[in-house]
Amino acid sequence: MFLHTLGIAIALVAAPQAATDATPVEPTAAWLPSSIALVESPDADESGPVDAWKVLRDPTPSLLYRGLHDGRVAQLQRHLTRIGVYRGEIDGEYGRETEAAVVAVHKLAGVERSEVWQPGDWALELDHSAILARHPEEMDRLEIDIDRQVLFVVRAGEIAAILPVSSGNGELYWSKNGGPDGGLVRATTPMGDFKLFKHIDGWRKNYLGSLYKPWYFTPYYAVHGSSSVPAQPASHGCVRVPTWESDHLDSMLQLGLPVHIWDEPFRADDSGAPPDAVTESAPHPLAGIDRD
Repeated sequence: MFLHTLGIAIALVAAPQAATDATPVEPTAAWLPSSIALVESPDADESGPVDAWKVLRDPTPSLLYRGLHDGRVAQLQRHLTRIGVYRGEIDGEYGRETEAAVVAVHKLAGVERSEVWQPGDWALELDHSAILARHPEEMDRLEIDIDRQVLFVVRAGEIAAILPVSSGNGELYWSKNGGPDGGLVRATTPMGDFKLFKHIDGWRKNYLGSLYKPWYFTPYYAVHGSSSVPAQPASHGCVRVPTWESDHLDSMLQLGLPVHIWDEPFRADDSGAPPDAVTESAPHPLAGIDRD
C-alpha cells in the first residue's frame, strides 16, 4: 500500500515536468537583495556576455555587504565575473575579493567608492570603448587609469581583466635617495608609455615596504601585489594591486608587454593617437630604488 501511494505521488510530481519538457523553456527570474532581478536565458553561459540578462523591478530593495554568505552573493559574483572585475570562486561569500571587485565597479562608474553593493548598482552601465581606442595598434597591453585608480589588462584587443589599484599619493616622504644624506621626495606615479622588463616571483622587501610579485615598468616602479590597496592613492609611487590579483596577473602578463599610464580621459585627435601620450625619456632622479 505504501509503495502504491508513493508511486502515485511520484507520478503527480513528474507529470508537470513532462509537460514542461514538451514546451519552450522560458527565462527564469532570480530575485536579488536589491530593487531588481536578473532574468537569464536558459541557455546562457555563466561566462557569457552581460546582455544575456534583463532587468526587472522588485519592491524589496536591500544591500549586499561583507559577511553575507548565500545564493544572492553568488549571483553578484557571477555578475562581477561577467564584467571582468572578479576572478575568485563563485562561493556565495561576500569576502575581501568580492569587496574589492565591488570597489572596482564603483571606480569605473565614477560613483562613491564604497565596498557595499547598493541596489542601484545593478543598473550601472560600463563602457570600455574609450580604453580600447587608446592604443588600438597594440593588441596586448596594460592601460592604467590613475584618475579612476583602475588597471585594464588588454589581450587580443579585448578587455581581459579590470583590477582596482592604488598609486602614488602625492605626499612628501623621506627617502634615503633624496640627496647625499637622504631627504624629502614626492610620492608620484610616472605617467607615459613603458614596457614590463623585470619580474620577481615572490616577495621583494625594501625599507619602504614589501612588494608581492612585482612587474617593473621602470627600474624603480612596478605593478605589484600589496596587502593594503585602499580605494584612493596611497603608495610611494608604485601601482599596488591586491595580493590575490598578483597571482592572476602571472597568467596574463609577460616581459615586454606595453604599459600606458595616464590620468586624463581619452580624446583621439585626427591621427587617432591620444594627445596626452608621453614616452619615457630621461631617467628618474631616484633611479635605482624600489618604490611600493
